[in-house]
Amino acid sequence: MKWLPLHIRRQLHLSAYMYRIVNGYSPKNYMNKFSYISGGSRDGNNCNLYTKKSRSHKEFYYLGAKCWNLLPQPLRNADSPKGFSNSYKKQLMDSVFQDTDYLPNNKFDNLYTIS
Repeated sequence: MKWLPLHIRRQLHLSAYMYRIVNGYSPKNYMNKFSYISGGSRDGNNCNLYTKKSRSHKEFYYLGAKCWNLLPQPLRNADSPKGFSNSYKKQLMDSVFQDTDYLPNNKFDNLYTIS
């Protein structure tokens, strides 16, 4: 069976939740907790979210912004939450199962980057 490792499933679900927050599929007060990077930087042009400092690296606002910032631009522009989840899961599965150097790492703040 092709199941994603637990830490990557956690990343998938958090990214899907962030997609809903950023694109207005959740209550507005959630988006008020995040802010976009501004000032003409590369990150600002990519619509990245500001990553607040975190002591434990387990806080939702820290991990959520970090997950969103790792997403490729075409995924961020998906038409619906379901389409986002399906395409991101497919990309993660393809990347993990083709990566010969992949090693599971279940730390909360270690996020997998699609190669």
